Amino acid sequence: MMKMPNLGLGTFRLKDQPLRDSLLQGLELGYRHIDTAQIYDNEAEVGQLMSESGVPRQEIYLTTKVWTSEFGPGKLIPSLEVSLEKLGTDYLDLALIHWPSPKDEVPMAVYLEQLAEAKARGLTREIGVSNFTVAQLKEAIEVLGPGVIAHQQVEIHPLLQNRKVVEFCQAHGIAITAYMPLAYGKVLAEPLLMEIGQRHG
Repeated sequence: MMKMPNLGLGTFRLKDQPLRDSLLQGLELGYRHIDTAQIYDNEAEVGQLMSESGVPRQEIYLTTKVWTSEFGPGKLIPSLEVSLEKLGTDYLDLALIHWPSPKDEVPMAVYLEQLAEAKARGLTREIGVSNFTVAQLKEAIEVLGPGVIAHQQVEIHPLLQNRKVVEFCQAHGIAITAYMPLAYGKVLAEPLLMEIGQRHG
């Protein structure tokens, strides 16, 4: 099983030419982790560009995220099968729950058990969550047992360090994927970071 590369290429808000440019250039530069989501509405384009790139599928670590509308009984696995079809692949490297169910409309056990079933069926090699609080992570571990949730994807950058969540994940062997690491460019404008950058050229 392929280990998640340290750097990933996110496709949030990317479609058409901007998606084509960033994904093909990213793969050319050596990026091998591509992150998309059902709600981004670009899985089919991502799949098409991956096949155009000429990089073999087994060299790419591919993540998608299941949207909250697909959590109900019997819905999650068919939704992942649609994602796989759009992405033009028969497996994901990582399938994540994009956000916890709003106001717990769908009990966590309902969607997490379906996600675990998707892994058991070989639709995805690893499973995880995104945007979960410490309390929600505890509940998820209670539902699935320790060691099942491989990843938590959460916003982390110098301006938002989410330390409690990070510490909890580290203590429970859950790898962290930090999204928006540059905070839409705000990080690059931080005076202290600019000063550090200048010091190191």
